[in-house]
Amino acid sequence: MNQTKFIIITTINKPTDAICRYSQWKNWNVVVVGDRKSPVDWQCEGVTYFNIEAQYSYSSLSLLAKAIPENTYLRKMFGYAYAIQNGATVIFETDDDNIPYDDAEIALEETLKLKNNISNERLSSEVGWLNVYQKFGAQGCWPRGFPIEFVKHPGVGGQRGNDLKPWKVMQFLADKDPDVDAIYRMLAQGAVNFARNRIFLLDEGTFCPFNSQATLWLPEAFPLLFLPIGVSDRVADILRGYMALACLWKMKGTLAYSSPIVFQERNAHNLLTDFSEEILLYLNADKWSRLLKNITGSGTSDYYRSALKLLCKENVLSAECTDLYMHFLSASGIE
Repeated sequence: MNQTKFIIITTINKPTDAICRYSQWKNWNVVVVGDRKSPVDWQCEGVTYFNIEAQYSYSSLSLLAKAIPENTYLRKMFGYAYAIQNGATVIFETDDDNIPYDDAEIALEETLKLKNNISNERLSSEVGWLNVYQKFGAQGCWPRGFPIEFVKHPGVGGQRGNDLKPWKVMQFLADKDPDVDAIYRMLAQGAVNFARNRIFLLDEGTFCPFNSQATLWLPEAFPLLFLPIGVSDRVADILRGYMALACLWKMKGTLAYSSPIVFQERNAHNLLTDFSEEILLYLNADKWSRLLKNITGSGTSDYYRSALKLLCKENVLSAECTDLYMHFLSASGIE
């Protein structure tokens, strides 16, 4: 393994068009994490694949693998830990239905080369929430995890911010069928295509959801990759995003949003099931964000542990989640 840049995907499907395209990237290690439902004959040239048995028998990560629930999106955490163990200098996580554009690899390489020398616009919101989709030209559209009570609030369009914190995580949007919630999908029709050549950063205290579909993580943010257990797959990555944002600000960093380098050909979903699994977000997004502003600590993992404990205290998560987080850090070699 001669590359230190990793792409992490989990799947229960046969190799998709998206995975096959990522497998052609020359400067990245593509790691696909299977699950109990994954095809037994799964294979794709150019991909390091771990079926469930391989995860359980991988000596340094076997205990972590056994602690992660089967048949959940959380299997992806095995991939994070594997990448970090193997010297990852950057992690790009995506999904098996997020197809990269032809220039996606080049765009990622340019982003990493320029990093914080890119000219970025800072955004803040006096109501504490920003709908970044509006800033990319998608009016009337909002990301999964955006508080439903603020969707039509005039303040979520944001204003120019004054923060100078550099980004440590970058969320690339997805064209065609982006990461919106079930309510939007049931009420709206038609593809969504976002504006090009735009990057926005969040001011401290201004929340906006970010997901795990096309997200670039720098090493200092690796302790924030942990996906909380005990909530649905439709909640887990978004809840992680809220926690990660609060931690990034404590780390003197922030989150960036960039124009798409992927488009989504969405796998089959039952929208009513999605809605049911997202209910916690509809009811609690704003409450959780205000709670997470109270995290304390003395370092990245300490901040994230504080966020987990706050949510445990509110009975959003169980103590088991905090225990597994410590195991994730240990197994990854972070501490």
